[in-house]
Amino acid sequence: MEWFVLFMLIAIGLVLLILEFLVFPGVNIAGILGFACVVGAVWLAYSTMGTTVGHFTLLGTALCGFGVTYYVLRSKTWRRMQLHTQIDSTVEGVDESIREGDTGVTQGRLAPMGKVRVGDSVVEAESRSGYIEENREVIVLKVYKNKIVVKLKTE
Repeated sequence: MEWFVLFMLIAIGLVLLILEFLVFPGVNIAGILGFACVVGAVWLAYSTMGTTVGHFTLLGTALCGFGVTYYVLRSKTWRRMQLHTQIDSTVEGVDESIREGDTGVTQGRLAPMGKVRVGDSVVEAESRSGYIEENREVIVLKVYKNKIVVKLKTE
């Protein structure tokens, strides 16, 4: 019965340590419990079965730990779980017909970001004049790939 408990503690400890490193990194609970199980198994071997069995348990646990770590990190098993797709899409940009100095009308409140209609295009805009209410005229100050910078048109 003591051998069974010893082997189960070592197995549970190694599984928890592997889970800590590969599945739950940063959580630390599985790693602490796994380390406690392995240390408990070694302590149990020393206290109940003697020094010789304790030394062999310590050596076997260390070798088993290094072997499992080597196998898990070197095997191609984890490559099956990896994502192999690439993202090749781009963000829809600002219409090329919009230029600095163009005027537009806010579609909603710019607080400080919102939508502005410039010509036939509705684009994301950033306000340099603070909050701008809906249906107010604005002037385009700068055109970026994904937004424009506007200010309130004062007459």
